[in-house]
Formats: sequence, C-alpha cells, structure tokens
Amino acid sequence: MQISPASAYSALSQLNFPSRQNQTPPTASQADPAATFAARVSISQSARDLLAAQTGTASTTAAFDTSKGTRELDIDAYFSPPPANAQIDLDSVPLLLPSQKNIDALSSHISASLPGFLAENNIPSPPASITYDNAGKMQLPADYPYAAEFEQALKNDPALDRELRTVNALTSHLVEMKKSMPFHEAYAAAGSQAEIDAVIAKYSYLFSNNRQADAIALHFSKDGALSLTANGKPLA
Repeated sequence: MQISPASAYSALSQLNFPSRQNQTPPTASQADPAATFAARVSISQSARDLLAAQTGTASTTAAFDTSKGTRELDIDAYFSPPPANAQIDLDSVPLLLPSQKNIDALSSHISASLPGFLAENNIPSPPASITYDNAGKMQLPADYPYAAEFEQALKNDPALDRELRTVNALTSHLVEMKKSMPFHEAYAAAGSQAEIDAVIAKYSYLFSNNRQADAIALHFSKDGALSLTANGKPLA
C-alpha cells in the first residue's frame, strides 16, 4: 500500500472511538480565565524578535513511542509535507502511539515553536484555545482578534498545523483508552462466565454507539506554552 508521509498518521483516526457529534467547542468564556486574559496580551516586538532568533537553534528531536518501537524522530521533518508526488510504504512509517510520553514531547515542541511562529507572522498573541470539530475543522475563540491571520499562517506552515492536530488526536485517543482500562482489568480477572457477564453488564456503557468522547482543547499561555484539557479538566 502506498501513502504519502503527510497522511500516514491519519491511520490512527480509523480506531473505533466514540463520535464527537453534538459536541460544542468551548467558547472563550468557558476557557481558563488566565488563558482568556492571556489572549489579549501582546508580545513586545523585542521579545518576538528574540524568540524568532532562538527558535532556529532549538532541538527538534525526541524519543517517541511508535508502531516500530521507541524511535528518535526529528519532529519538524516528521510533520513536514513530503516532496511533490513522493510516496512511501505505510509499513515503513513509524506511527505515533497515543502515549503520555508522545503527548508531552509534542506539547514541549509546540510550546517552544509557537513564539517564533507568532513572531514570524507578526501575530501579537496566540489564541487562548484551539479545538477541532467532528469534521476536523479548527475552532478558535470567537473573540480572538487575530483568527484570520493565525489560520492563514498555519496554512503556510503545514508542519505545525499537522503537529497541533496530532497532539489533539493523540490526547483524545489516550483519554478514551484510559476509560476502558478498568473494564479490561476486570475482564482479565474474571474467573467464570458469570463473572464475565457481570463485568460486561457493568461496563456496557463503553459499547454504546451514543457514547460521547471527551472534548479535547489546546490552551495557550500568553507566551505560547501549550496545555491540554479533556472536558475542561487538565489531563490526569
């Protein structure tokens, strides 16, 4: 099977997780008050120039849990678009797994990269939060004054756009996986068919087609530091 590197990660989105239909992305008023205030604070020109200069020297490599085991990956290269018409074998692609280690590594890289991204695009401050709807469309707070500029800048920087979407997807997958862990542990410990039936009955809500996944949100401080929440709560 042939697939472009840019779309390789999308295979994880085929996992059977609950639909996010009917979820309403959090508004700015629902976001953390400090983050909402931060979205209105401008980064000084001198600070933006310094951040832009420092960005080029930051390390972009980290160890990740992948479908090919632990791999040291160049994050910028991993998320950068492939050359025109380039294709690779899907079996050779180290897909990122939904682990806390991977989420932390991407969060750190985004936090280090965003100030330079904002400076290069003359955007005074980051959005207080980013969410994605069920169709994968990015949602920005209604009162974010630089929404158009931010969206255009991401179109010009597809690697960062993919990285943001990936940390959102990995977080969603991890949160939903954690919900099912008590079921798997209880099922494995069941010693009879009666106990198995009791476990299945207890956790039957996990198999409902109407079960909703937690709403994931990416929050940014005034300096561009990323934090993540599920249904408004910090990740455990």
